[in-house]
Amino acid sequence: MYDAIVIGRDLSSLTAALTAVRSGLKTILVAEDSLEAEHRDAGYAFPIDPTPLSGFGQEQMISRLLAELHLTQEGVPPVMLLDPALQVILPGHRVDIFQDRERLIAEMIREFPEMAREIIRFHHAVARAGALVERWIAEDFPGCRRDFRGLLRRLGRLAAAITGRSSLAFRGNEKVNPFRRIIEAQMTILSNLDIDGHIPLSAAYPLFLPARGLFYPRAGRNAWLKWLCKGFTDSGGILQEGCSVIRIDTEPEITVDLESTGTSSTLSGKKLIVSTKWEKLNLLLLEQKPFRRLVRRFGAIRPVAYLFCLHMGVHEGGLPERMAPYAVVVPDENRPVTEGNLVFLEASFPGETGRAPEGCRAITAAVFLRDSPLRLNDRELKEYATGIIDSLERFLPFLRESIDYIHVEKSIALSRQCQELVNQKYRSRERPFFGINIFSPATPVRGVFLTGGMLLAGQGFEGEILSGINAAFLAGSEVRKHG
Repeated sequence: MYDAIVIGRDLSSLTAALTAVRSGLKTILVAEDSLEAEHRDAGYAFPIDPTPLSGFGQEQMISRLLAELHLTQEGVPPVMLLDPALQVILPGHRVDIFQDRERLIAEMIREFPEMAREIIRFHHAVARAGALVERWIAEDFPGCRRDFRGLLRRLGRLAAAITGRSSLAFRGNEKVNPFRRIIEAQMTILSNLDIDGHIPLSAAYPLFLPARGLFYPRAGRNAWLKWLCKGFTDSGGILQEGCSVIRIDTEPEITVDLESTGTSSTLSGKKLIVSTKWEKLNLLLLEQKPFRRLVRRFGAIRPVAYLFCLHMGVHEGGLPERMAPYAVVVPDENRPVTEGNLVFLEASFPGETGRAPEGCRAITAAVFLRDSPLRLNDRELKEYATGIIDSLERFLPFLRESIDYIHVEKSIALSRQCQELVNQKYRSRERPFFGINIFSPATPVRGVFLTGGMLLAGQGFEGEILSGINAAFLAGSEVRKHG
């Protein structure tokens, strides 16, 4: 009998399991495939999910998580604060997204002097609204007191929230297009919420992230995930990998039937936490009668874009000297980035031999597709891979001749295998005004909870972490309440 059974192989599931076990719950994490989040080949190391990390600053999300869980800092993989945090490349323009707001505004005005007034207005509006959303999120952090005084504070901020939300709307004529593309690119990379032209208050959060800091994992993102996994198992957590979940019952008690290497077993638990990215969620859980109301709520939120990554090893001479580790290429400044008009590049540092041979750099080029790689055939995905190279050649003219390693078939296979590890872009049918909490971790069945980046899509990477903490906190509260 476990206090908590967690099913999923994404970061939110690992966070939920780690939070649960560090809270004193007997916990098992069931991952039907490996938690490995890195691809290594020919001396190169590529992340499965290349999107930027955030929340590692003092008193920010990750730092608070480590403090709340009383995890020792010993052996924690290093992360590096980036400045510029991000780089956006358009035809005829390259904009560095600096951490300092005034420096960022000066950079924007240098590139778009005719937009100076709107640039100043917009970035000051983002700073005010972003700080408001950050406080809002902090007040919702699990375990924080929710007293009457706190409720009054939130009510007092409603007027500022309404003003902040309206201030995020773009103003101006067609001259705003290049500036709009930069903002859209930042939103696409740092948020998992597809706003579809409607800007909720939560949009301020990813736009505010460069000021809070974006971070690069010097030992690779996978090293940090392994460190979290070690913290889970060292705390007494059980990790069950390489198995198949064949049945779930939630009434009269929670049981999970597993099959592994020809043998079967049954887990019993007081609480169940399941990732929304688990591919069997609908088949084994949501099709059960008690979850029908939840299915209708799910229908209001749908994935509209799926990550596809092409991995390349490139000689350093084929890349611009000033290309940032996180860069976004927008080929057409007059077309929204949501129309396939974006390539995100994650690059290893020059001389980072842990990720690439001497004189070379590991490049992960990511695009967001309107259909899942699981439903697209090899020919279609090869066309997308070719399209990535074609889109980049205008901005990186020596790229094709500088490629040292590329294996399109492996990139296709990895994108299919790892959809449970990466986040899709979600769109809400209801067009939320705030857009901070998109979906609740609670379900109609007591003792069953959800986790995953979808729940807090507007908060991107940090939302995935926080969704795991939320689910574990609710599960732990019920375990302690009911014994």
